[in-house]
Amino acid sequence: MPDLEQDIAAFLTLDGHVFLAPQYDVAYNHELDEGGSCPDFVALDMKKREVVVVEISSASNVQFLTERVRDRATRWYKPIKRKMEEAGIVDDSWSPPRFLGFIRQDNLSMARQSFEVDTDVAFWAIEDATFLWKYWDERMAMGLPR
Repeated sequence: MPDLEQDIAAFLTLDGHVFLAPQYDVAYNHELDEGGSCPDFVALDMKKREVVVVEISSASNVQFLTERVRDRATRWYKPIKRKMEEAGIVDDSWSPPRFLGFIRQDNLSMARQSFEVDTDVAFWAIEDATFLWKYWDERMAMGLPR
């Protein structure tokens, strides 16, 4: 796992309530025309009973990421939820899946504006998640970013 992904993993699991599956394989289902991706992490927030798809991009242009996020229901949400329900990991008491993207600070405003009406999509600055002393109090008090 590259250093940046290790830093984000530490951020995500800090409070001990989040389980991570790195490079989670979402196989393509021809019959349903969904899946076919491998998000950086699928996070299970056990305290809030949420499945959170996590992508990290240090690219200067996040257009490729935002295009994938637009297809989030068929790319990630439906196949991941179905797979986890079949395995008995989640059930109907869990919240619907959501997306959390970690991107460069200078891309944050544009990405957030692109999805401002989508309550299941959040972006967070890589810079705010990679320095323990910068995020500790807020992360412990608030849980995963929204």
